[in-house]
Amino acid sequence: MWDYYKRTFMAVQLAALLVSYMVYRNTNHAVIPPVVFFLTMQVSALFGAMWANRLRRKIRAVNRA
Repeated sequence: MWDYYKRTFMAVQLAALLVSYMVYRNTNHAVIPPVVFFLTMQVSALFGAMWANRLRRKIRAVNRA
């Protein structure tokens, strides 16, 4: 999981920052909505990396059989 997360780390961080900035600009400079978006994207990135790792292991197991 960490290998996948490390490879995609910079792209995910840049996307999270860009989306958070856009939310900040579109909510008349309110602070809470972009923070919630940023944290949600961070948690989603972790779960996505865990899921990708699980799928990769399942595919490898099928290919070995």
